[in-house]
Amino acid sequence: MKWHHLHTGKTLQQRLAELQGHLAELNTPRSGLEPGRIKRVYSRHFIKVNRQLFIPLSLLSIRVFDTHQTRRGVRVGIRTVFPSKNAFRNIRLVGVGLDYLELQGTGKFPSRILFPLSQIESIHRPTIKKKKQTR
Repeated sequence: MKWHHLHTGKTLQQRLAELQGHLAELNTPRSGLEPGRIKRVYSRHFIKVNRQLFIPLSLLSIRVFDTHQTRRGVRVGIRTVFPSKNAFRNIRLVGVGLDYLELQGTGKFPSRILFPLSQIESIHRPTIKKKKQTR
């Protein structure tokens, strides 16, 4: 699994600054999903969404919408420290920052999912089930 070319050299805070103004869904440990626009990214520790300040490194994940889909990256399986019911068992890793991973979200609307490294338990090759051939 080669993914060294995906290193961005950026922190989560720097990456979020690039995504300022985008619609996001913050997955928080206590209150669940918090949707809203990323209004402001402060230089240290905080982002402003829906008139609230959040600490990105304390969140479970941040899903950002209205992003471009990319073909670069590698397929991986991600195991998180929180229950995710195999939602990330076969997903495209598109960026590796200094303190986060960036995945390309699947579904109808293009998105990116940013995970603080503290929420990642392991990265592994995805298991692909082969279809049985009928003769």
